[in-house]
Amino acid sequence: MHLPSRRPLLTGTAVTALLLSLSACGGGAAADAKTGEYKLVQNGVITAATQSEQPPFAITDSAGRPTGFAVELMNEAAERLDLKVQYKTTTLQGILAGLSAGQYDIGVAGVGATAERKKSVAFTTPFYWGFTDVLTLKDGKQDALPDFDGKRVGAVSGSVQEDFVHREMGGANLVKFKDQTALITQLLSGGVEAAVLGGASADAYVAKEPVRIAVKLASLQGSAFPMRKNGDPRLLKDIDHQIDEMIDDGTYIRLYKKYFHDPIASDLIKERPKLAEQVMNHPDLAPSRR
Repeated sequence: MHLPSRRPLLTGTAVTALLLSLSACGGGAAADAKTGEYKLVQNGVITAATQSEQPPFAITDSAGRPTGFAVELMNEAAERLDLKVQYKTTTLQGILAGLSAGQYDIGVAGVGATAERKKSVAFTTPFYWGFTDVLTLKDGKQDALPDFDGKRVGAVSGSVQEDFVHREMGGANLVKFKDQTALITQLLSGGVEAAVLGGASADAYVAKEPVRIAVKLASLQGSAFPMRKNGDPRLLKDIDHQIDEMIDDGTYIRLYKKYFHDPIASDLIKERPKLAEQVMNHPDLAPSRR
């Protein structure tokens, strides 16, 4: 597996220095969350758009209920704000379009907070930062991006991975799919020779399907909850506050370990400095020193 990096990797001393400095930055007490009336699509209920097959962020369990890292994080934040969440399942494009149209209050999935998307929706502070992976069948021989020149490479329509193919794999023939289920089905049947996914989703498929990670690159942006531009800014601020509270009390780390095996990225610690102290208490989650 080829592991090129867009950023210099941290030495052991640099990791410690980063964590200590960021811990100091995050030491101030956050303002108490205000749980009064929010400007919502439905009074007292957060209307949330999610996906049914975006492991490990948002999936549907055997009982037909939404679950996953992003869903559990949102449910916990809402409970702490004394709010209920009503989920509506759609595609990534449906989440973003529905927020712009005022149909939803928030998107609950692994949504990259890109500069382009920030023109039409608001974003919380990122709650996850990972990798972009190129998957092939297990017997595939490719291990570098140029190996896919002239090949059919799939990505979910409207995703940051679609942008990645345009930007980094210009010699490939891009094939767009409505969701990850359709994409992986075509990879397994030979309809495409590679699938580009977020690293956490790729790990989930590697664990259960005959596929491998051919190329891994650091992501350029974190995953965050998108919200309506004309929504209630207090709700965005309070959700962010509750996530920081979950970091402080260990809830975030418990959920992270439930769904992820990778260390917490240094980019995420910069965005959420409260993670620095938690990572010092959990050395297995320290940023990679490869």
